[in-house]
Amino acid sequence: MTVSMTKGLQATRAFKNQEAVAQMYADLSRGNVEAVLARLSDKIEWVVAAGLPYGGTYRGPEAVLTNVFARFDTQWEDFAVVPAEIFAVEDVVIALGHYQGRGLETGKAMKARFAHVWRFEHGVPVAFETIADTGVMVAAMS
Repeated sequence: MTVSMTKGLQATRAFKNQEAVAQMYADLSRGNVEAVLARLSDKIEWVVAAGLPYGGTYRGPEAVLTNVFARFDTQWEDFAVVPAEIFAVEDVVIALGHYQGRGLETGKAMKARFAHVWRFEHGVPVAFETIADTGVMVAAMS
C-alpha cells in the first residue's frame, strides 16, 4: 500500500466517524436516545466532567442511559446539546458546541460551552469525554 492510499483510507475512516457523531447529535436533538445508545460499544467508557452532580465515568450503554441521559429530564428543562463544529482525525472526533437549557428546580437559563472527545475502534465509539463549563451549568441548577 502506498502512502497516498493509506492517507486516503485514514481520511475515509475519519469521515465515517465524523458522520457517525453528527448522526448521534441529530438523533439526540430529536429525543432518540435509543439510537445514540445503539451506536455505542458495549464497552463504552463515558466521562462526564467532575464538576457536575452526575459527573463521573460510566461504562456500558445502560450505565450511560441511567447516569447521564436519564438525568437530563430530572435536572433540566429544554436541555439541548448543540454542536457547532465537528472535526475528525482517524479514530478521534472532536465536537465543539454548547449545552443550553433551564435548571428544573431554579428556572435559571444557561448556555455553557463544551468540547466532546469521541474515540472509535472499527467504526464504533468506545470512549467519550465531555469538557464543559460546569460553573455555568451548576449555577443554573442552584
